Amino acid sequence: MKMKEQEGKKEVGLIKNILNKFKYSGQGLLYCLKNESSFVLVAICACFIIIMGVYFDIEFLEWVISFGSLCIVSIIELINTAIEATVDMVTLEYNEYAKIAKDCGSAATGIMGVLATIVNLIIFVPYFMELFINIF
Repeated sequence: MKMKEQEGKKEVGLIKNILNKFKYSGQGLLYCLKNESSFVLVAICACFIIIMGVYFDIEFLEWVISFGSLCIVSIIELINTAIEATVDMVTLEYNEYAKIAKDCGSAATGIMGVLATIVNLIIFVPYFMELFINIF
């Protein structure tokens, strides 16, 4: 009987562990939405892209590429926020290495943001051009 009880406890522990991972991930997302203006901008852009994608009825591959680029920007922004929080935790004083860490994290977010913008322009500009050609 002890073996079954132990197996049951392991299963409950595993489920609780998995649920906690989702909870902590959600807390990280909420933190960024509340405190990081860049992350809010990405979320607003994602909403705009979704609306435009539905309106223009874009192809499946275009959805994958567009959504994928936005997810990558979001992921990099989350990592950048983690870098900034870690640096702030380690030192409150100005430190050249802390500045480098923060600036590089910010640069990664910026580069991917520009790339995602270019990708989404490549996808959506032809749809907008067709819309305006049909209007005039």
